[in-house]
Parts: sequence; structure tokens; C-alpha cells
Amino acid sequence: MVMDNRTIEDNKNEQSSTIFVTNFQNGETVNYSIILIKGLITAGECNNQEKIKCITSSNGVERESEWNVYNREFKVILELKRGENIIALEYNTHQRKTLMLEYTPRKTNLRVTPVYIICQGHDGCFQSPPDFDSSIESACSRITVGAKLIQSLTAEKLFECGVGRKTFQLEHEVNHKKPECIVFRSNLNVNKARKMRQTDLWSHFGRELMLSDLGSNERKFLGFISCTRFKGTDIDKPMTHDEIISFTEAYAALGGGGLALFGTACLYTWPATIDDIIPKFLDSSPVNTRRFMDDSGYRGTLGGCFATTLGSVFHELGHTFDLGHTKDGIMGRGFDNIDRVFLVGDKRSALTKDNMNNYNGKPVQHSTVSLQRNISVTMNVAEPLRVLGPRSKTTLGNFASLTKSDIIRRGPNITPIQRPSSVYSNITNRLSDSKRNINRMNGNDSIYWTRNCAVLLSYHRWFNNEYGRERQAITRYLKFDKNKMMIISTAGIRIVEVRDESNGMVLDSYEFTNLLPEKRFLVPFTLSPKSKVLTIVVEDDLGNVLKQTFSY
Repeated sequence: MVMDNRTIEDNKNEQSSTIFVTNFQNGETVNYSIILIKGLITAGECNNQEKIKCITSSNGVERESEWNVYNREFKVILELKRGENIIALEYNTHQRKTLMLEYTPRKTNLRVTPVYIICQGHDGCFQSPPDFDSSIESACSRITVGAKLIQSLTAEKLFECGVGRKTFQLEHEVNHKKPECIVFRSNLNVNKARKMRQTDLWSHFGRELMLSDLGSNERKFLGFISCTRFKGTDIDKPMTHDEIISFTEAYAALGGGGLALFGTACLYTWPATIDDIIPKFLDSSPVNTRRFMDDSGYRGTLGGCFATTLGSVFHELGHTFDLGHTKDGIMGRGFDNIDRVFLVGDKRSALTKDNMNNYNGKPVQHSTVSLQRNISVTMNVAEPLRVLGPRSKTTLGNFASLTKSDIIRRGPNITPIQRPSSVYSNITNRLSDSKRNINRMNGNDSIYWTRNCAVLLSYHRWFNNEYGRERQAITRYLKFDKNKMMIISTAGIRIVEVRDESNGMVLDSYEFTNLLPEKRFLVPFTLSPKSKVLTIVVEDDLGNVLKQTFSY
């Protein structure tokens, strides 16, 4: 077989390419559709005006796009089609890099279901500027893109933690017959809804959804209220977040149990298509604060509103996956700068030590509630528990023998995970002095899961294949004896957290990531606050989660 000159030239360019993709390898399989490809131009001439070209091919259909390069760094956002996707990156016409990625959703019944909630008496159009498409179809498009971005963010940030690209599946991936965003018509009257507190809205819609045809313990709902309305104001001075909320009807930003619920006052700042994601993040147009809600983390721009509200959805959906609050990271207030994950260059949000505070230096208000009733996952097994005898390393007698390899302890102040540099270890020596910059760039977006969150999600039922595990899951025993401060699990303990019941803050955590987890764990209780109601949260190897409150 004789190769033509162009094929030979392409192969030479591929082998000597200075385009280096830092977060994907050829032949990888992902179970979500929107991906973020990150990379570097490792050698040769490179300027910030030249763009990198991306040509994707799937089932014979090609699509071309161009992306910014800044200080040799580039990021590309693509939506994969099911099956094989060939991705060709080209720079300066003679540099080429080709990847094959396969998109195959996991086989599972556990899914996140995006819903657009329309109250009785409301037309379903969300609040927006004049001459703007605020239709039900437009709302669903924006919610769909946002949900896919969060699905991708979840995976990418877990990958950076070293636990793989695990994430949840969306409704449409589990059931092709369902739309990507379901329109749910509520029996709640719009006028009544606009007078209700967000906690009451959350409880009402949670019950209504569970009592509807959609109701299922295999769904977690991602709900958006169509009738949210910023009433407007003549106030010229800057307002606090609480003051802005006081002018907003049918507002919600709450998550837990089986529902994460949000208002739509900033939905007009969200993209309706994949191509619109970067322009929306970069939109520096000022918010008309007299007529529209400014939920931008005090940046005052439309792009800031998109970043902060998308980050808020990300955070609240985390609560539905049993995550508590952390001092920092995504489950703290470390989500405002979510645009930094997707952008390169000097147009990203500036990072400052005060970026989690408002203009008065006070922490931005953020709330969460707990939707579902406490469900006991204590399970009895037929066989006796003799396998959990005194040989366990965490029994009272030899608790001191625990080593760092057996257990990772975080607390009482949760610290952010170290940004990984392992994904860069395969870069060839031609990078020379620029190699130091790569490690710096790997963590330059400031968005991360703390270690305890990453471990909890990595074993969570919504993030793993469930088939073949159901029988195991119902024949296991998971119990916390608060008198002895002892946790017993026949499946094996993966993470233990102690949380403040009043605000869900994780005070202490213990992660067990060895191949064989512990079957017993004595909580080494050293917290100082007296007369405090605390919650113990335990996840076992099968993803069963036990939550139990106790007083200390």
C-alpha cells in the first residue's frame, strides 16, 4: 500500500508535534458529553493572536472551531457524540495532534434529572431584558448546557484529585425517550410562589416532584423555577447579597436530599448552545442593577452572573450527593471563579485572597437545607459478625497502631487538596525550563474538591456502576454506636465525617482508600465545643451512606 504525500506529511507533523494535551490520552472513554481539553504549545513560535484549530469528526460529520492560545496554554470545549470521536488539533498549519475519545454513558438507573418548573398561572417565560428569547424552549436549552457543564466539571475536578473521571449520568443518557430538560407544571399558583420563602419552595416542589410520575428514589432533581422575578429598585448604592435577595421573588439556591432548586433571575446570562459558553463567560457588560438581579459575586457583570450562578448550582448539587460544607473549595465558597476552569489569558476572573467575601469583607451568604427524611441504612446480615473481631486495627486496644497508609485524617480545619502534577510527568525533556510553569498552570483555576469530598464522591452510588452490586448493597450492615463511638460495616468503611449539625460544616474527616477498607472504626473524638449537636456521616465501599446526629 502506497501512502500519498499528504498522509506522509501528516504523520511527520503528528510525530514531531509540539501540541501537548495535558488531561486526555488517545483512546480514553468518558461517560459524559461535554469535555474540556487542556494543553500547551511546547515549542516553536507562539503568540497570543494565533488560534488553535479543532476539527472533530464523528459518524462522518465534521465540525471545525477555533480557540484562544495564551502564553502557550489553550483550552477547547467540545460536545462529543456517542461512540468514537476523532479530534484533530492544528496550530500554525504545520503542527497537528490527533486524539480518539469515546463517549459511552454508564449503565445505571441512577440519574440527575433537569426540570424547568412552571407554576400555575405563569407563562413559563423567565425574566430577561427586552428583545431576548425567554421562552420555555430557551430556558430548557440553557439548563441543559449548564447541567452538562456541571457534569463535566465534576468529572474533571475528580480526575485532578486522582480518583478518575467519575461523574453522574443525566436523565437523557439513561432514558433516550426523555428530553434533556423536562418541563414540569406545578399546581402551585405563581402569586403564592412569589410570596414563599426559598425553604418552603424547596419543600413544596420536592414533595410535588416525588408524588408525580417522575417521583423515584433513582432520581435527583435539578430544578429551576420559571417565575423568579427581581422586582427592581431605585437604590443607587451597592447592595449586599441579602439585600438583593430581598428584592427577588421566588428565589431559591438550595440543595440536599433529592432536589437542588434554583431561581431563574440570572438564567438569561447562561449560554443556550455550546458555542456560546466562552462568549457568555467573557461578557463584561454591566448588570442593570435597577431592573435585574446581580448575582455575580460583586463583579457586576453578566459574565460574573453566569460564573457565580453556575458555580452555585454546582455547589448545591453537591449537597444532593451527601456532601457537607467545607472551609474552602467547591463545597465552601470556592466556586465564584468557575470561569477560570474554561478560560485562558488575562480575561479570567482575578484571584484575590478576598474573592470569597463581599465588598464589606463579610462572607457571602450561602444556605443549604436537608430535603429527605432520615433514611436508616442499618442492615442486618444472616451471618454473625465474627469477622469483625479484635484483629481490626481500629478497636480500642490498638487504635494507636494506625498508620498514615491506613487512614488519611483531615481536620479539624479542612485543607484543600494539593493540585496534582502527575498528569504532566510524561512531558518530554523538550519542555526544559517551561516545565516548572506547567505545574503552576495545572492548578491555576482555583476550583477544586477538598480531599474528603473527592473520596466520598468516588465511592458514591450515583458515580459508580450499580449493576451486580444491588444484592451486595442490601445484605450489608452499616451502623454507628454513639455510646461507644464505634462504626461497624461489613462492606468496609471508606470515609467518616463529623459535621456541625447547624450548618453542615465538616469539622473532621477520615478517609480509607486502601484496597481493603476497615470494617470497624473508633472515632477518635477530640473536638472541643461542648453541648453541640453533631452529625456523623459514614460511606461504605458500596456507596451506602449513614447519617446520624448526636450530642457532644
